Amino acid sequence: MFVNNSSRASIAAFWLAVGGAAYVIQTHPHPPSAARQLREQRRTPADYVYVPGGECWIGTDDADADEDVRPRRRVFVPSFYMGAREVSQAEWKRFRPEFKIAPGKEAYPVTAITLEDAAAYCRFAGGRLPTDVEWEKAARGTDGRRYPWGDRFELLRANVRGIAGGEFQPITRYKPGEVCSGVSRLKPVDAFAAGASPYGAINMAGNAWEWVSDAYHGNSKTRIIRGGAAGYWERDARTYNRALEGAGVT
Repeated sequence: MFVNNSSRASIAAFWLAVGGAAYVIQTHPHPPSAARQLREQRRTPADYVYVPGGECWIGTDDADADEDVRPRRRVFVPSFYMGAREVSQAEWKRFRPEFKIAPGKEAYPVTAITLEDAAAYCRFAGGRLPTDVEWEKAARGTDGRRYPWGDRFELLRANVRGIAGGEFQPITRYKPGEVCSGVSRLKPVDAFAAGASPYGAINMAGNAWEWVSDAYHGNSKTRIIRGGAAGYWERDARTYNRALEGAGVT
């Protein structure tokens, strides 16, 4: 698993996954039948995407990837629903009425949120944080693609390093050890819709780092964050990439 040299998540947002009695979620270790999949899909809650159960690729064989995300391998992931976007500041304010939103930022992702607070919001909304493998399947589908939209990086599809002064700048190469450019310009949670995942989730590459529920090697104090962020490199936004953060850090 990839460990960033500067793993500090200067912006950490989160996604919401749902399961339990109130929602259909596949728990048996077999892909749903076509009829069941159709029923599950029809019951997708508003503002969620449906990820059908089945096998998918996780990890990578990319030569420039870190050892901990190798090799590429097949896993089974049960059906689940996941929020179609990062949690916005307006949504967060319904949970924490005292939260102050800067004018015009209602649709921007809520950031500087601890893992504990993210999990508490998910419970408030009737769901939970996605697991690490759920997040990866929702981001890349079943074909093992490198980015939510495919294998080739396209700057206009993600809010990552290369956006400066409102203009798109080409990324020439990844420099080992240099993770963050110092530029941090968030965009609304529904921006970069052209970079949606195979299931329709937006901003799974770039914009803000996102919490998942997993601990790193069982260490409850070291948690996994996903997706890269504004100001970070293309490499950080790959669907298989992970970084680490302390559970109490925002």
